[in-house]
Amino acid sequence: MEKNVLQETQETQKTQETQENKETQSMALNATSLQKFFSPDSIAVIGARNREKKVGGMVFKNLLRGNYKGQLYAVNPKHKTIQGQPCVASVIDIKSPVDLAVIATPAATIPGILVDCGKKGIENILILSAGFSESGDEGKKLEAAILDLAKQYNMRIMGPNCLGIIIPSLNINASFSNIAVHTGQLALVSQSGAICAAILDWAAPKKIGFSSIVSLGNVADIDFGDVLEYLAFDVKTQSILLYIEGVRNARGFMQGLRLAANKKPVIVIKAGRSQQGSVAATTHTGALIGEDDVFDSALKRAGAVRVTTIEQLFTVAQILSQNYRVKGNNLCIITNGGGAGVMAADAVSEYNINLASLDKNTILELDKKLPKFWSHHNPVDILGDATSERYQTALSLCQKDKNVDGLLAILVPVVMSDPHRVAKSVIEIAGNTDKPILTCWMGQQKVQSDRKLFLENNIPSFDTPEKAVEAFSFLTEYHRNQTLLLQVANNGINDIGIHDIHQPSDRSTFSTATISTTTISTAKGIIDLVLSQSRTILTLTESKSLLAAFGIKTTKTLEAHSPTEALKAGEVIGYPLAMKILSPDITHKTECGGVELNIVDSQILLAAYKKIIDSAKEKKPTANILGVTLEPMYIQSNARELMVGVFRDKVFGPVVSFGLGGTLVEVLKDRAVALPPINRLIAKQLIEQTRAAKILGKFRNMPEANRQAIEEVLIQVSTMVCELPEIKEMDINPLIANEKEAIALDVRIVVAK
Repeated sequence: MEKNVLQETQETQKTQETQENKETQSMALNATSLQKFFSPDSIAVIGARNREKKVGGMVFKNLLRGNYKGQLYAVNPKHKTIQGQPCVASVIDIKSPVDLAVIATPAATIPGILVDCGKKGIENILILSAGFSESGDEGKKLEAAILDLAKQYNMRIMGPNCLGIIIPSLNINASFSNIAVHTGQLALVSQSGAICAAILDWAAPKKIGFSSIVSLGNVADIDFGDVLEYLAFDVKTQSILLYIEGVRNARGFMQGLRLAANKKPVIVIKAGRSQQGSVAATTHTGALIGEDDVFDSALKRAGAVRVTTIEQLFTVAQILSQNYRVKGNNLCIITNGGGAGVMAADAVSEYNINLASLDKNTILELDKKLPKFWSHHNPVDILGDATSERYQTALSLCQKDKNVDGLLAILVPVVMSDPHRVAKSVIEIAGNTDKPILTCWMGQQKVQSDRKLFLENNIPSFDTPEKAVEAFSFLTEYHRNQTLLLQVANNGINDIGIHDIHQPSDRSTFSTATISTTTISTAKGIIDLVLSQSRTILTLTESKSLLAAFGIKTTKTLEAHSPTEALKAGEVIGYPLAMKILSPDITHKTECGGVELNIVDSQILLAAYKKIIDSAKEKKPTANILGVTLEPMYIQSNARELMVGVFRDKVFGPVVSFGLGGTLVEVLKDRAVALPPINRLIAKQLIEQTRAAKILGKFRNMPEANRQAIEEVLIQVSTMVCELPEIKEMDINPLIANEKEAIALDVRIVVAK
């Protein structure tokens, strides 16, 4: 008997769950390999010093005086004792096993030290020393040498060029930071030792605690992915904070990030957002820096939240660690000060969230219970003499409103207010709703104790409306990104945001149409032919054939290599038509006079042919000019010019871009990006991130563009990238969209082996 659809679906789901469980178990096993970095029973400090202002001296002092419970060994061939403790010349002289070796010696000495560690059987190495890949070519060679030794002796290396590692709950401070660190549930992983120290200094007076602090430095071996896999399963860690400058292993990073973000909040500061910052970050750690908007897309796709300041880092961690969740981005503001409400409303617009439109029944109920002159809309201004009962009434009614996803209670400490009683009322309401309630008690002296009371009851509290609204925006972003995290290909988390994705099995989840084996074979045949001719750029006809193979509509195009062929092609296509230069060496055809439009007869066609060829030869004398292409003029009054592109990021590989198209594409710079594979939801979000989205709806006398057709183009371009890793670049410009269809008029495709 044939299986029914339900049985097939259940079997597919079961297969996926089994695969995901296997991957999770594998990651958990990988995570245990770092266990001795986070809980070593014995530590050897190689390069320990008596002088506490030296790195080795500071590390040894931190461990010695920090009451580390395990065995601690000083290693330095020049001393018999270090800071009053016995010292040996080499780790080989230590009689007992060593779980972790911390090295603080000049870079040139480290290969020899690693050989000793290998002979001793030490598998976990923390290298604090600088002078490796961040310092130039010689440093890169030295870093490669220590990695070869690590492989030879089955070692894992953290660093080099890092601050160290701190585990407050175990009194482990294997770093050269002397800042007191409180025990808590936040894990901090930083690529920069200096930023790590700055964050610790910022957190100390605020009594913010940590489960672990990890400085990765150059990430020569152990990288973000490894540590994230460990922290995902670490019961002491509730939230994870990352400071990132660049990524070396994109696959490992995305794998670890997705795993961790699926289990607990991950908040990221990514440095190098500008071109100047990227150069500085590369110089600092030797890391690979890609496009910033691509990195941003990768973080969103993995379910993480990106912030830009240290203060935001902890604000978001505080909110997310309390399990505050939202289902949308509609905020209701309740205030006793009209001006404060206006400030909050302005911030709502700035942070791309919405003022909730209160249901008419909510308005009616508020009318019954609030004073006559309340605002009658959101922000809900309950007037300056608002009592705790009035706050309680407004919050209680608004939190029940189906249009409200979160609430912000603002109090201005005017003479008539009672901040403390109102605070208690808010706490009571917050304990009886599943919608997040944020608070903003403005001022300082009169409300300081109330802010403390809010924090004690796990209610986010801020001193300005702008900060409170910004915090809510991060909550909504976290919700959106967690939704993206669930958009996973059939074969697991490894396939999102990596180089050369090539997973045919992704089609059933990420494409609305089935791509046949014949189609794939035809497409590959076109590319293979181009590469066999030592070409990298497809002709317009080849490019459109490739698009057509994947179901993307194009205008009919014919090539002509002589005036006679152009005349014949014109008769086949029909007038009016467009003519363009045919050359693999000319990308921007209009810049060399290589485009003629609205050709209405054969006489004009011949003149246009000569004009295009002559102009191209004059302006591009070295170009290989093959002739022209001819295609029908696409005349549609409701057309919008869009652009769909593909490019390769140096970190994450293929990326799909979308935005406004036409001849001004470089000037408009309207671009949003997504990592393939892309499904309908991701395509919708990609479109909404652009200015192009605003012209797709109805305006003036133009009907709404067919968004579904545009989404389908994005999905099929994603499928092309997944199936054809030879595609290096693609520009569909313009992609014309109207109320009926989306059709590619021009396309340029670059391929490579």
